[in-house]
Amino acid sequence: MAERRIAVRKDDVLIFKGFEIDAEVLSAIINPDVRVLWAFVKKDAQIQPVAYSETQCIWLTEEEVGMGIEG
Repeated sequence: MAERRIAVRKDDVLIFKGFEIDAEVLSAIINPDVRVLWAFVKKDAQIQPVAYSETQCIWLTEEEVGMGIEG
């Protein structure tokens, strides 16, 4: 169980282990309505998120992986 809960509001910047993560990015990451693959790049003292959409990745469902279908 977590010892402490922290509320991150819309315009906040979360600092975790010295890296800054914008609240808008956190909101986008947890959005269940958008299918996005996130990569994170370290740039200076910040983590820069890079989002890849369905048009930039090959997406496979668990069923397709089990069947050996590869795009």
